[in-house]
Amino acid sequence: MKSVVISLGIALGLAAATVAAEETLRDGAREVGRATGSVVRDVGQGAKKVGKEVVQGAKEAGKTVGSAAAEGGREFKKAVKGEK
Repeated sequence: MKSVVISLGIALGLAAATVAAEETLRDGAREVGRATGSVVRDVGQGAKKVGKEVVQGAKEAGKTVGSAAAEGGREFKKAVKGEK
């Protein structure tokens, strides 16, 4: 009877250790997932900021080109009409 109780105690101890190890692994995996997600989010936010800056630069360049084209069009129209 005493050996059965000892065997049962050892089995319960091993089961508890296994459950604790699974919880530790689960917690570790959760932390790694959160850290990875955080890094990916930060990279995405940086890319978004760069993208907005590129679009703003393109917008300004487009305005400049458009203004130059409009001025060229006005000068062409004056030249065709014979104005100075």
